Amino acid sequence: MSIWFEGYGCTANQGETIEMRDRANELGHRIASNPEIAETIVLGTCTVLESTQNKMEKRISELMDQGKNVIVSGCMATADSKVLGEKFPEAPLISPGDLEGLGDLIGRGGCKPEKFDSPLAAILPISSGCLGRCTYCATVRARGRVTSRSVNDIFFKAQYAIDSGSKEILLTSQDNGAFGADSNSSLEFLLRELSHLEGDFRLRVGMLNPMLVSGRSEAMAEAWADSRIYKFMHLPIQSGSQKILDSMVRDHTLDEFWEVVNVFRKYYPEMMIITDIITGFPGETDQDHQDTVDLLNALSPDLVNVTRFSPRKGTPASKYKRVNGRIVKKRSRELTSLRKKLGAKSFKRFVGKQISILTVENQKKGSTLCRDDNYRPVILKKELPLGEFHDVRITDSEYGFMTAVLV
Repeated sequence: MSIWFEGYGCTANQGETIEMRDRANELGHRIASNPEIAETIVLGTCTVLESTQNKMEKRISELMDQGKNVIVSGCMATADSKVLGEKFPEAPLISPGDLEGLGDLIGRGGCKPEKFDSPLAAILPISSGCLGRCTYCATVRARGRVTSRSVNDIFFKAQYAIDSGSKEILLTSQDNGAFGADSNSSLEFLLRELSHLEGDFRLRVGMLNPMLVSGRSEAMAEAWADSRIYKFMHLPIQSGSQKILDSMVRDHTLDEFWEVVNVFRKYYPEMMIITDIITGFPGETDQDHQDTVDLLNALSPDLVNVTRFSPRKGTPASKYKRVNGRIVKKRSRELTSLRKKLGAKSFKRFVGKQISILTVENQKKGSTLCRDDNYRPVILKKELPLGEFHDVRITDSEYGFMTAVLV
């Protein structure tokens, strides 16, 4: 059987889709080079927004109309199983990351496993599920409570990836701060163990929720000490209003969020910090919106992901009274303008400095995308081999990236 794999949404979902591809390969199935020639398509679906769910359903319909056998995995397979069962009864469902379930479904093939080129960036899911109670989110419904992988398993997979040529190790999950909550371990312990990996590489820790970092910020920051760990943090706040955070049931206060930021910036003053904002959450007033604007100005993040509130079926917030759509659009435009202003300001302070970078992608002919030690994107207007470390001098900056020359 020839199979094509498509992963959507978060890095964790894409990483699990790659693991499913590797499992099918081990079982002797031919991995198709494109969806057109595949007999079967495995979709690692995402359901974070209503628009995303609609996109997933449209993709399933397209593929089935083409006569493809479609297997649905990812978050929709559990969070929206009833809907999928009614609309696409011929498409079997597999829980996110269920390698054994995939094996039972497709059986053994007759091909010799391929040897895939090692990607420059290896995605390593470290856990699945969430400890949060957010009223707007369907993650717990889709993924359940936290299930962590063993530290040994993660360590040996990371070392294998490095030995195979990977230069970036991306630790990912629905919330990296929840790692180990089910196994008497912790993210801090995992990072200390990964500091014993051999090789020249960079390691990026994915999203962390403030409620699982506050109170352990010092220990967490110390665990970031290895020079090969990107000094990067994705720390979603969602709102600058404590009233809205309480309505969201984010389980953290504004003070706890600032505790994490201040501790990490004490240890790593140039750390790249990105955050997420949901604008137009039910009950959000003009003052709540202004509180968010004030928080972002005080935080001065490198990047802000701005999302308009989207009700997810089955969540408590889907029953709350919505904010007028015109008001939400206005607030979204204001926040988008602000994030560009703050991001440009943050990047500009590096102009003239000499830094170390890793070449990661040839986006356009004649240029190379790189990452500095804080994971900030740097563009070199020169094509270089990927996976190399160089010293550069920052010559200019814009919102979202800096430009540099070799030194």
